[in-house]
Amino acid sequence: MLVREMMQTTFLVVDAATEIAEVQRLMVSQNHSRVAVTEGDKVVGIVTDSDLLRGHRPDVPVRDVMSKELIKVYENQTVREAGHRLLDHKIDGLPVFSREEKLVGMLTSRDILKGYLRDEDKSRLAVESSAIYLSMTRSREYEYYWLEKIQGYGYKAAITQVGAGSEKLAIKLRESTIAAAIARGVIAEDAREKLGVSNAVRDAYVQLEMINPGLGGGFKIAAVRGEGRVAVAIFGHFGHALVDGPEQLAVGFSVI
Repeated sequence: MLVREMMQTTFLVVDAATEIAEVQRLMVSQNHSRVAVTEGDKVVGIVTDSDLLRGHRPDVPVRDVMSKELIKVYENQTVREAGHRLLDHKIDGLPVFSREEKLVGMLTSRDILKGYLRDEDKSRLAVESSAIYLSMTRSREYEYYWLEKIQGYGYKAAITQVGAGSEKLAIKLRESTIAAAIARGVIAEDAREKLGVSNAVRDAYVQLEMINPGLGGGFKIAAVRGEGRVAVAIFGHFGHALVDGPEQLAVGFSVI
């Protein structure tokens, strides 16, 4: 992402001769934490709210308290480059300039964080992808992480585990998934909704059976409901002899 996509386009500019008291008043009234300082048409420094809280007399000109080195970034640079500049200089914000050396914005670490969160919200995972990620978690901590993340998408999710021989594997997968889905509020205690989960489990099980027919095994099963459907992902190993072999993943879904 480029700096122009995350920067603030409204900012304060004051002349270098402006007194600190007036700069403070402007910053408070317009809710800005940093101000660009100019002499003529040239930006010569930046002053932050912390610069103004160091016991200076209110009638001191802002040029006496502004940063002496103008550390800046350009709008067509990447956010990663801007982030490194913030870290390297141990500062919290940067003035943003155009290629023509005109001040066009301000970028703070808070803006970068908000931009990444906004971008993550836009790139919400599909129901099927959410079920896959949840089923492939390898610890309880990651289970909780993905359960909360999926809930943040507006979906409902459940996870459980099954180990069974070949003759009972299909039944165990179906029963355990339905029980977990009811317990976590993914579905209601309703025949139609149970059937929807059962159909999704069946689709995934058929895929697994095609890969290794007639084998039992140990699997993690995730069920995620949202956008008018429920998806089930089954992830694990077939057979005790294959515990160190390739892991298998299958996904099924059903409209609810």
